Amino acid sequence: MARVLKTLAVVFILALSFAHWQPVEAHNKSLSFSNFLWGGDAISVSFTAPARDVTLLPSVQTQRSLSDALGAHVSANLRLSQMNMACKITTPFAKAPSRASYIRVIGEFQCYDASSPIRVENNAFFDLARSHVHFSRFGLTADKTQANTKEILFTATQRYHVIRANETGGLEAEVGFGEVFQNYFWLGMSHILTGYDHLAFVLCLLLVAPTQRRAIWLISGFTVGHSATLIMATLGWVVPNPNVVEALIGASIALMAAEPILSRGTLMARSGAVAALVLFVASGIGIVTGSVLPLGAWTGLILFCLCYGLLIDGPAAMQRYAPTMTLAFGFIHGFGFAGLLTDIGLPSENLVAGLFSFNLGVEVGQLLVLIPAFVFIPILLEELPSLSNSKIRWSDIAASSLTAFGLYLFVSRALL
Repeated sequence: MARVLKTLAVVFILALSFAHWQPVEAHNKSLSFSNFLWGGDAISVSFTAPARDVTLLPSVQTQRSLSDALGAHVSANLRLSQMNMACKITTPFAKAPSRASYIRVIGEFQCYDASSPIRVENNAFFDLARSHVHFSRFGLTADKTQANTKEILFTATQRYHVIRANETGGLEAEVGFGEVFQNYFWLGMSHILTGYDHLAFVLCLLLVAPTQRRAIWLISGFTVGHSATLIMATLGWVVPNPNVVEALIGASIALMAAEPILSRGTLMARSGAVAALVLFVASGIGIVTGSVLPLGAWTGLILFCLCYGLLIDGPAAMQRYAPTMTLAFGFIHGFGFAGLLTDIGLPSENLVAGLFSFNLGVEVGQLLVLIPAFVFIPILLEELPSLSNSKIRWSDIAASSLTAFGLYLFVSRALL
């Protein structure tokens, strides 16, 4: 049994290591969008997807352009039916104007009745990416203001919905509380499990905490912080700059990982000054080259490095301020979590259910990583060769790796 646990520990650590070999943009969400306009027995459909996702479609090999590839894919994977009979495509999907880096096609279906419920089945992209999310908006052609549109979420586990016209001339979707809860729960859990920068920060907290009880305390503060800003950002109470948020997430990983080593050597003040100088030079380069970060963000980072470096004069000071810093960084990471919900929105009829279940999914996904980490990392550390004759610790090696990873994220998101 002991050998099995040791083997599992090694596999777990390797899995976390390989998880870092992904694109710079940690929140490259696989999202597509559609708009349905129902008028009589005809339904006009607009379907939009990121160009990078369209390039993965098998139909790219046989089509002349990405628009043709997306049109062929949507025609084959989007099915509308009414009274158990398939609606026919009367206007083939063809290229339409779209935003930069997106591909958009429009087409039209012919159904059989102006009022019978319509079943919409969407299989586009889900077999290519299980975490893909499709956001649809349904409206009536007669409703010129589109004030009574209906928003629906398609996921890998929920690929069809039924739309019907109600007695007041609006639209209704057969989406209950349970379905909303399930969809947004899995959405939140998959988001955190693929959000390797958030998981890297949690691993940093394990390095900062001297005991497991302390680690649980810090992680709880991180949870409170990101839950608060997730709610505020999703509800529109706070509108953060996404470029600043992404860059600060990378900076938070670098700081939290390097702090145990620097504070032990009473190097925080010196390191803070050096970091401030480097950031000052980087801000100048960013201004010349067109950095995505505003000048105020650079200024705030420089002042933070100077002040925080002077504040932490040793390991005791680091532990004293760790809960506050963890809560503060939790606020920043919460804005990152909110990016997905901001893009797809929440169901208006079950807003609380969607928000709660998404946040619950994030926490459950976080636990799926933390619990094995608590169990396997100590076992693995026991099996690693001793470094007693050296001043280097295995935890320092891990911290240095996470510091480099955080710096890589910050530079790539702030300057590239």
